[in-house]
Amino acid sequence: MLGLREQQGGGPIDQGIDVTKVEVAGRKAIHFAADCGQLEVLEFLIHMGAEINAPDRHGYTALLSAIYEGHVDCVKFLVSKGANKTEKCPDGMSYFEVAESPEMRELLK
Repeated sequence: MLGLREQQGGGPIDQGIDVTKVEVAGRKAIHFAADCGQLEVLEFLIHMGAEINAPDRHGYTALLSAIYEGHVDCVKFLVSKGANKTEKCPDGMSYFEVAESPEMRELLK
C-alpha cells in the first residue's frame, strides 16, 4: 500500500486519515490485511471501527479473504469478533465449503 497516503491526500493516521474507509482498487485495508495474514493489523483495524462484514468490489469479505488464503489465525479472530460465517461466496458456495483445512471448517460450523 505504498503511496496510499499520497493517494488520499493526507498524512499519518494521527492526522485524521480514516484507515477503515480508505479504498484502493475497490478494497479496504481490512481486506488486504486478511489476504496477507496480518493478524495485528486486523486487530488494529477492528479496534478502529472497520466494518468486519464489508464486502470488497468482488463481494469478498475479510473473512472470505482469510479463508481463501488459509490464514486460520485471522479466521479465528474475525469469527470471534462477529464476522458473519454464514455468508455465501460470489460463486454461491458457503464459506464452510471453500475452507480447506479441518481446523478452519471447525471454526466455521
